[in-house]
Amino acid sequence: MVDKMKLEEWMRPSIRTLKAYESKSIPDCVRLDANENPLPWPPGMIEQLLGSAIAFNRYPDGGAQELKEALSRYTGVPAEGILTGNGSDELIQLLMTTFGGEKGAVVIHPPTFSMYEAAARVTGTGVLEVPLLLTETGRDFRLDVEGILKAAAQPQVHMIVLCNPNNPTGTLFPREEILRIVAESGKIVIVDEAYGEFSGESVVDQIPYCPNLLVMKTFSKLFAMAALRLGYLLGQPSIIGALNRARQPFNVNSFSQKAGVIALNYGEEYAEQGRILIAELARIAEALTAFASVKVFATRANFLLFQPEDPDRVYQELIGKGFLIRTMGNLPLVGKALRLSAGLPEDNGRLIKALGEILK
Repeated sequence: MVDKMKLEEWMRPSIRTLKAYESKSIPDCVRLDANENPLPWPPGMIEQLLGSAIAFNRYPDGGAQELKEALSRYTGVPAEGILTGNGSDELIQLLMTTFGGEKGAVVIHPPTFSMYEAAARVTGTGVLEVPLLLTETGRDFRLDVEGILKAAAQPQVHMIVLCNPNNPTGTLFPREEILRIVAESGKIVIVDEAYGEFSGESVVDQIPYCPNLLVMKTFSKLFAMAALRLGYLLGQPSIIGALNRARQPFNVNSFSQKAGVIALNYGEEYAEQGRILIAELARIAEALTAFASVKVFATRANFLLFQPEDPDRVYQELIGKGFLIRTMGNLPLVGKALRLSAGLPEDNGRLIKALGEILK
């Protein structure tokens, strides 16, 4: 038997200190911790998917051609400029594997999605952090554009990741600032638009003019397919072709591919769900704002970041009342804070009541 100490010695140093990603599951709790769409799939979609002819004894289409053609119609990007993945997480790691590694580095803007740094460390990619800045109100964030461009000028930097709207803050960064970074950095700029359908804004239309621009999107949020793990990258064919060299040959299963094709036929229904969730989130934000002791940060996504006087107590008491939200630990600029996403309307009503009882 290989002893534990030997395993530690054999690990790459960047993995040895890496903490595994944890996702809590508490029975009988309403889950508002993962920014999912809790609404049911549009009527008829499940039946259409289950009635589809899928050869489960055969490998999936490695090129996901039918899905890419459907995504091309949805996004306006040619199919050869689309790369599908096993959720955004695989695509993030694929980016780090292809353009990072021991001789490369990526610029990120904390606080932001934790998987960027995790994937960088797994692949040995260097990380340069340029923290967000707080606005004068103290309830919103902005990019340090000059700081990002300065960091990107270092020769080891190959990539910049901009999360827009940003997770966990919900911030929507100005389009002109993103495009300035794309134009002036001279590096690959990945704009993660996982929550873009909720904000209604995108830079996908700029892909034909920007060979260094990649836009990452997902079916896990608005399209309510988090369990099926389906994400995609949009860019010019040359950069997508480079990523394809390092992609696993059958990375997206046949069931998820078909589900994605079908989901894109229900665009209007999902858009209406998005409007419902944004309205529900506004209701929760209004209730939280009524408490002077609670700081509620501006958001353009389906979740919000808030900061009560005692986040740990609020988090634990909400679990006791049947609600699981996300504790964010010590965030740069903010400190301890909590994040929650909009749930079903009936659950949100009970959540607001529970928050009122806890915060009074």
